[in-house]
Amino acid sequence: MTKKEKDIRYYRTKKRMNDAMIELLKIKNFNQITVKDICEKATISRSGFYLHYMDKYDLVEKYQLELMKQINRIIDEETKRNASMEEIMIKILYFFKKEGLLLGLLLSNKGSVEIQNQVKKALQQNGLKNVLSYINIKFETEIEKHYLVIFFSNAAFGLLQEWINNGQKESPEELVRILNKIVPYKFI
Repeated sequence: MTKKEKDIRYYRTKKRMNDAMIELLKIKNFNQITVKDICEKATISRSGFYLHYMDKYDLVEKYQLELMKQINRIIDEETKRNASMEEIMIKILYFFKKEGLLLGLLLSNKGSVEIQNQVKKALQQNGLKNVLSYINIKFETEIEKHYLVIFFSNAAFGLLQEWINNGQKESPEELVRILNKIVPYKFI
């Protein structure tokens, strides 16, 4: 078997496990899902699962890390083309709508607090790296920056979670329009 064939099988198996987790989260809470459930749904052996992941948390963390890499790529590309914060947010929301089904389910009521805290932390790190450059406020101290990042990352998380829990009824453009009404203009 060639390396390419092995790579294809590797990624196909990972996709089946991600898809299995998505299907299971539609009917169970994250804390009720076992590795055995994932393996049965994905029709893979437990040893096949453990070739890829240490446990279900590892599966979710690696999925989340890949999503965050892609989001950072979007932010970098949009920043290079001098996109506005609104344009970047719309692009990210469309990305979540298209690619973030598993993360969406994990952020919903069926998800786990641990996963939600990981996402908040990732948003905080991302906010520190990318969002501060868009905010039109002069900071006196590092602690002011810290709390602003905490504020915005938790607000973004809450908004994303509510949008997901309500079935993503609003378009990304509509959600950003609402956000622009809520957040004072001098911030963005």
